[in-house]
Amino acid sequence: MTPVLTERPGRTRRPPPSAPLDAVTRYAKDVLAGRIVAGRMVRLACQRHLDDLARQRTERFPFWFNRDGANHVIEFFAEYLTLEDGAPFLLTPAAAFVVGSFFGWRRVSDDGRRFSVAYECTGKGSGKSPKLAGIGLYVLRYDNEPAAEVYVAAFDKGQAEIPFRDARRMAETSPRAAEMGLTVDRFNIAHLPSRSFFRVESSETRNKSGPRPHFVLIEELHEHRDRTVVTKMRAGFKRRRQPGLFCITNAGFDRTSICWEYHEHSMKVLEGAVVDEQWFAFICQLDPCEPCRADGYWQPNPGCDACDNWKDPAVWPKANPSLAYRLPTRAYLQSQVDSTAIASNLATVMQLNFGIWTSSRRVWITTDRWDACQVAAITDGNPDARPAAAGADLSATLDLTSLVVALRFDDPPSEATPEVVEIAGRDDAGQATTITLTLNFHVELVPYFWIPEATLLERVRTERIPYDLWRTAGKIEATRGAVIDHQVVYEKILWARKHFKLQRLGMDQHNATMMFVKLRDEGRFGKDIVAVGQGKKLSEAFKLIEILVASRRLRHDGHPVLAWNIANAEPQRDRIGALWIEKPTEVLRIDGAVAAAMAIQQLMILPAKRPSGARVIVV
Repeated sequence: MTPVLTERPGRTRRPPPSAPLDAVTRYAKDVLAGRIVAGRMVRLACQRHLDDLARQRTERFPFWFNRDGANHVIEFFAEYLTLEDGAPFLLTPAAAFVVGSFFGWRRVSDDGRRFSVAYECTGKGSGKSPKLAGIGLYVLRYDNEPAAEVYVAAFDKGQAEIPFRDARRMAETSPRAAEMGLTVDRFNIAHLPSRSFFRVESSETRNKSGPRPHFVLIEELHEHRDRTVVTKMRAGFKRRRQPGLFCITNAGFDRTSICWEYHEHSMKVLEGAVVDEQWFAFICQLDPCEPCRADGYWQPNPGCDACDNWKDPAVWPKANPSLAYRLPTRAYLQSQVDSTAIASNLATVMQLNFGIWTSSRRVWITTDRWDACQVAAITDGNPDARPAAAGADLSATLDLTSLVVALRFDDPPSEATPEVVEIAGRDDAGQATTITLTLNFHVELVPYFWIPEATLLERVRTERIPYDLWRTAGKIEATRGAVIDHQVVYEKILWARKHFKLQRLGMDQHNATMMFVKLRDEGRFGKDIVAVGQGKKLSEAFKLIEILVASRRLRHDGHPVLAWNIANAEPQRDRIGALWIEKPTEVLRIDGAVAAAMAIQQLMILPAKRPSGARVIVV
């Protein structure tokens, strides 16, 4: 019979060798013996636990594993908490390993918790949020911390309230909830004898004084758009004896985010590249094959058949460690795989369900499809005077600026009967239109990029984007000063007009009205320069790029900045079918992708019947 929980047990002697294994150690041994399917990072976490058991209480490792303490928190879930259907909250073996490890490992010096941070990354539907709620109730009641402030925090309040609602329901409805002595209302769960509380916190909260948390539960770290919440919470830890930060997340897309920072640090800790004895990591993800891992891949190489394939049910447990307990169900995962027939679902499914970090939340053009369009060399110049147009995206003076030239190459007459495609759109009056194109041509893209020189190195440091390497390779030009030198861009556009025999130039006037007028008048573009609308007004061009890429009728030379821009682009669609792209964060730029769409839009209407007189045509 499970003992009635009172207070967390204190120090105990190391159990004799004949004692049954605790849940944490049992899981670790089962994983390493191959009895449980797990990815490399989980195996490393299990090996770390066993290695630490062998060296505990030594001079160089002043920590010890309190198996009774680990069992205490695991039994708390089973004895005191219930799920929504009223069943006891029995932690799965993987969940017991995570919770038991975090609360079982103690400091020798004062018996405080060894781990101050936990980072857990598993697939969607693994029961992370209810588990977070249970942890919050446990530390509120059994952490023996006077005036403990326990918070569940997310970037927005609605997200943070998901585990808090679970905690409130469990504190109100579980059969033994009354024994915990908690006072529950809509926005607060309190333990009055210890003057402790459990509440919601988010970036939207505006406290007059900063919180002084004892324990912080971070919900869905990959959804945090900046460091606001985590920074604010950790700043209040300084007066606590054993503060805790417990983060749950799915894989993300933004390599500049705090989620990626924690994910990367966690991998280094598990691999032994970084020693951080107070950092607990449990990362469930698919694996690359050994040759690809030797080549630097830390997750499956999409071009390798030997790496884990996220569509293969045999590897699903690696990202979903509680799959055997229907968390989630195999039917659900199969439905998610099937949904990737719609390209824009691909990145979301790979991230949320299979632990794969992608380049964006929703993929507009996948990296493998873009790479398949790469050729050894693209045309330098335009000696045959074939149709040529350009698009210029002159962003704000501090940001990336792009010029993309598009050239059209018609198929030889001897080629097979070409495809005919219809692209749905809307005219200026909002009426449905259809553009019919015969795919008897291919398009080559030639991009150019600029960035301010004075801010380049600082942006490399803060944004972690390799602008310096791109500059050294000649793939981006740094203009003097702290802002883009539009004169340099102006001269390049004039050069490109002559070199490629440009017939049209599409340009957004939003950030460059003076440049537009100067090109039109002094540069003598006249009516060949066109003011191009942004967003949905480029819908047909974005759809055409999708078609050209899918049919491998778009060619490029693998320019790294343009490839980065394409990878960053998030597709957006409205209810009437318009397509446009957006950048997922401020640092992940899409300027080259937008300039390419403007160039292709203008290219597709050549040769154009131009009205007499110099005027601006708004597309």
